[in-house]
Amino acid sequence: MKALIQALQIVAVAVFTLSIAAQQAPTAPDTKAIFEHTKAATVIILSGEGAGRLNSIATGVIISKDGVILTALHAIKGAAEVQVRMANGDVFDRVVLLGTDERRDVAAIKISAGALPALVPGSTANIAQGDPVYAVTNADGLTWSATEGILSAVRPADEVPRAGSGFRLLQFTAPVAPGASGGALVDRSGALIGIITGKQGVAAFAVPIENLLGLSDSGSHIALGFGDALQMPAQQASQIPQSSAAISNADPKQILKNAKTIFIRSKTSF
Repeated sequence: MKALIQALQIVAVAVFTLSIAAQQAPTAPDTKAIFEHTKAATVIILSGEGAGRLNSIATGVIISKDGVILTALHAIKGAAEVQVRMANGDVFDRVVLLGTDERRDVAAIKISAGALPALVPGSTANIAQGDPVYAVTNADGLTWSATEGILSAVRPADEVPRAGSGFRLLQFTAPVAPGASGGALVDRSGALIGIITGKQGVAAFAVPIENLLGLSDSGSHIALGFGDALQMPAQQASQIPQSSAAISNADPKQILKNAKTIFIRSKTSF
């Protein structure tokens, strides 16, 4: 009888231990929901030199429902015209520059819209080395491509060749390519933890979001440019909803002249 009681006690302790472990173990991320949510708030940034001539394709992230977007500064510097295209097919031709961070190679822009899907800012304090991270970008012109990886490290930019100095970078393994600049890096909850800015070999890097949230309040409200609708290469254009509206009647040359006081050569790029 004593042996039976001891056996039952051992079983009860084992069940209790397993129950506690199950409660403490993190649940698996819902990657489908994370990617769908991130995709809705991810935009294509088309930059041109005027008269509809396309210079670059990059990625942007909506961070507020009233149209504030973060993107890579080097993707729009000196642009005479900029167009924003959303995953749902909406196209915005009027884009205003709110602020820039030359050191971190990030810019804040705004489109005239409301009730937009936006990512909630997270914090690097809530993520550790080895935790899963996710990205949705327009890498190599392949629009709204989803990738995943882990956070490799949080390190000073001084340790990354040609990245600059005086700020931190998130190093991660989710695959990125040219065109991913300005894309979102999100954590297992779908919170925005960084803006993708570059790649060195197999390592990719993003700027922590907590260092960028003040960009939209810098007070530099400059029109980024209007002209004829930007034209993309046929292969890429076939993947993206087209706009039927011209961008505006403003003089691209005059806007470009004004923009030279805002756009400075970036220290980092792909």
